[in-house]
Amino acid sequence: MDATQRILIIEVDPGTCSTLADALRARGRQVIACRDVESAHMAIERYPFTHVLTDITFTRPFRFEGLELIDRIKQAGLSTSIIVVTNAGDDLRREAFNRGANVVLQKPFSGDQIRDLVECPGDTSTSAVVTFVPTLDDILSGDLLKTKFQPMVWTEDPKYAVGFEALTRLKTDSLFADPELLFRYAQRKGRVVDLEMAAAARSITSGSELSRVGILSLNIHPEVFAHADRFSDVIMDAAADAEVSPHRLVLEITEQGPLPDLGSVEAVAAVMRRHGIKFAFDDVGIAYSHLRAIAAVRPSYLKISQHFGTAVESNPFNRKIVENVEALARSFASEVVLEGIETEQTDEFARETGITFGQGYYYGRPADAEVLLERYRSHA
Repeated sequence: MDATQRILIIEVDPGTCSTLADALRARGRQVIACRDVESAHMAIERYPFTHVLTDITFTRPFRFEGLELIDRIKQAGLSTSIIVVTNAGDDLRREAFNRGANVVLQKPFSGDQIRDLVECPGDTSTSAVVTFVPTLDDILSGDLLKTKFQPMVWTEDPKYAVGFEALTRLKTDSLFADPELLFRYAQRKGRVVDLEMAAAARSITSGSELSRVGILSLNIHPEVFAHADRFSDVIMDAAADAEVSPHRLVLEITEQGPLPDLGSVEAVAAVMRRHGIKFAFDDVGIAYSHLRAIAAVRPSYLKISQHFGTAVESNPFNRKIVENVEALARSFASEVVLEGIETEQTDEFARETGITFGQGYYYGRPADAEVLLERYRSHA
């Protein structure tokens, strides 16, 4: 939206947050309302705001996130008008001014007081864009997660799908509609494992019928191996509830962080393999070396990052990376999946190179399970 004003509200209480947002609805404004400081920081990193309304304290006494937020805005050199609404005492109000707040408004306050502080760019209108960013608790306790699936196909005959990669999305249109930001938010909250487990369970449930056609590949953050028993229980319970055979599941280890102690990882992987669950490594070739981890986990698949797969036929450096990963896969008795196949030329390269499995927009974009069932069921 091309807004004259973009306003960020940070207020932990849902009712007060809604009141502030309603008071600031006006044509030409975009209002984004957050209820924790982590999502607010991410919003500030992503958008230029003309105004920020914040309290001083959000989570508990003596943790003054609002003051830290003012510091961050000032350190970034942003031209932002900062309004602090608080019931704090005189010392904290003075501190807010000292750090750079333009206005400090004592609670309780009225909508008219807020409107008077922010010059209106146009007529009051409900057509203004107001976005409420859900908290992680909202996401985990509610029905906000959904799953799209992208097919992985046999390159020799792409009408046959070998499996489907589960991709977590948010049902609401907010800052976290971008899944990368959603998982980064969970990491900042120190709860990425909680989100990974909820996403995995949702993916198994949503993809239960697809598992009759091909494997279900679930992305997992390496950190889940530090909570192996809990994560294994979530996977096995979700599979049992959805009547999905563990033999149809592949846990796709991403490169979002280092694996914990490899001895423990090896033991956990061995236990899960005995249940029939397979492993894959995602984005092989970027971030950091997985060699020791590959030896410990013994994955069934190595997925070459789309960073190297897209237009690989015209890039000698990327061709060399693909050849090296192929050689690595052979030495570990793993299959290769080339990601990022977007054109007929890359598809031809994959076949001519002997790559068995491919994934990319050329074969299909992420879609709902029902759409893919219609497309691939007859070729199962």
